[in-house]
Amino acid sequence: MLALKVNTRALDFHHKLIKCWLSKKVKGNYSKVNKSGYRCEENECVNCKTNTNKVPLPENLINFLTSEKIDNLILGKPSELLEINHELENLAIDIDVVKALFVKSGYKNWFQPNFGNELLNIINQDTCTYCNRNYTLQTVPNRSRAELDHWFSKETFPLLALSFYNLIPSCHSCNHLKLNNVIDDTFAHPYTITEDNQNFKFSFNYINIDKKFDIKLMVEENSKMDNSLKDFKIKEIYNTHSEKELKDLLDLRYKYSKNYLDILLNKTFSSLSMSKEEAYRMIFGIEIKEEDYHKRPLSKFKHDIIEELLKQS
Repeated sequence: MLALKVNTRALDFHHKLIKCWLSKKVKGNYSKVNKSGYRCEENECVNCKTNTNKVPLPENLINFLTSEKIDNLILGKPSELLEINHELENLAIDIDVVKALFVKSGYKNWFQPNFGNELLNIINQDTCTYCNRNYTLQTVPNRSRAELDHWFSKETFPLLALSFYNLIPSCHSCNHLKLNNVIDDTFAHPYTITEDNQNFKFSFNYINIDKKFDIKLMVEENSKMDNSLKDFKIKEIYNTHSEKELKDLLDLRYKYSKNYLDILLNKTFSSLSMSKEEAYRMIFGIEIKEEDYHKRPLSKFKHDIIEELLKQS
C-alpha cells in the first residue's frame, strides 16, 4: 500500500463541488421565494449552470445536514467520518433514504460519471494506491471510468459516499477485492500513513532447489499496516508475480557474476551521465523515490527487492 499525499487543489475542487450539490439538494436554490436556499459563491460553478433541485427528505435528516456538518462530511478525516456516521445512526433515519441521496443520486448518477475522472486526474495518483500494480484510469473512448474505491463501503456507510478521504484511487481488481469489508481505525488508511509502524518492505524467502521463492512482507505484526496488507491480500497478489518479476531480478543477482547488478546500475548512470533515478527508470521501468512510486507499476516492490539484492553483492 502506498501513502497518499493530500492534494490541496483536489481537496478544494471536491469541497466546492460537493458542497454546492448537496446543499442545493437539502435546501434548494436561493431565490426571492426560497431565501433559506443555498447561494453558491462560485462564478463558474458547474452545478449552478444546471438545475440542481431540492429533493424531499425527512425533517431530521435536513436538520442533521447543516452547513457545518456538510463541510465536515466532505473534508473530515477517516476517524471524523466514523463519528459523523455514528451520529446519523442515532437518529434512526431510513438507510434507504440516505442511500438514495448519497449513493444512487450523488455518487453513481452524478459524481462518478461526470467528475470522477477529473478528481482522479487532479489527485494525480497514477497507479493503484493499494497494490501499485495497475493504473487507475482507463482511457478507452466512451468507456473511461475512474476507479475510486470507497474505504468505508457505500453499502454499509452510504452517508460517506461523497467524502473526499473515503475516495481512494485504486485499480479495478483491488476495488472489487475488498467488496463491502468494514475498514476501521485498526487499518492503515492511505491518507494517514505517517507512523513508523505503518512502514513495510517487500522481501522474499528461498523455498527449494527448483528456485521457488515466496514473497515476504517485512512489517510490524498486528500493526495497522499489517492488517491492511492482509485484508488486501498483497502477499498473495505479489506471489502471482514471483515466477516473472521476482525471478528476473533474482537472475540478475544469482545467474551472473556476484556483483553484476551493482555494476549494471553504477556503470549505467555513471558512464551515461544520468541520475540514479533515470538509471532505474531506464533499466527496470520503475521510480525509486517513495513519493514517486505511484507513477509506475511495481515500483515499490522492485525497488525493495533490488535494494536487498544489492546488499548481498
